[in-house]
Amino acid sequence: MNKFSIMAKGIVIAMGMVGVVYAGNNTSRSLLDGWTGFYVGMNAGLVFNKVQLRSQHLGFTSPSDTCNTSANFLSLSPGMQLGYMYQFPNDLVSGIEANVTLNANQSNSLSCTSNFNPNVYDRFTFRNQMQTAIKGRIGRALAWNNSTLLPYLTVGTSFAKVGLTYKNEGGDYYSQNAIKPGWLIGAGIEWAFRQHWSLRAEYSYVNYGKAINLTLPSLYGLLDPNGKARVYLSANNFTVVINYWI
Repeated sequence: MNKFSIMAKGIVIAMGMVGVVYAGNNTSRSLLDGWTGFYVGMNAGLVFNKVQLRSQHLGFTSPSDTCNTSANFLSLSPGMQLGYMYQFPNDLVSGIEANVTLNANQSNSLSCTSNFNPNVYDRFTFRNQMQTAIKGRIGRALAWNNSTLLPYLTVGTSFAKVGLTYKNEGGDYYSQNAIKPGWLIGAGIEWAFRQHWSLRAEYSYVNYGKAINLTLPSLYGLLDPNGKARVYLSANNFTVVINYWI
């Protein structure tokens, strides 16, 4: 994992140590009367997408017949979620959540240009339009400074709605859409700030592996049965969430 996930793990370990110290302190109960119940809410955050393109075709502008490149793209991601949590007598809290987020920046370009003529190119457009996730949450309720906090870990499955388009100056055009599952891991802390309401901050890392595979059968009239383009996708997500507990 990268430096963001390492930092997040350090925060979670520190919060867990605090949770052990305060595990037996039940003198200040949550304004929610415990972390048991259904909730719905809204979220907003930043998504740092890492996109790696690996492609090949006999008709590419590159002498090696490849167009391999990578880039990082930043996007705002509003969304919503619903879930259920249960607090056990020992203050252990666990539950499940489903959410959906939209990417404000849905389309990004990746290209390889001829070294001899800038008007000759192989251009790809990668689309990452929406993510949904189903994830489990586990943490420990703790009382701190007359507040009730819930540090937690989360793990689950995310589904990305993605697409990839190829075109060149010669008029060749190919496009494909897909829904790709990936694995998710993260951590966060939630604060019950008033009756029925809570606020939380969360970090998660998602890896979709090979998100999409686009077949490129013919470019400039050259047939290539091995012509293809693959995109590998991972993301670091930083999210602020507000929930209403039913």
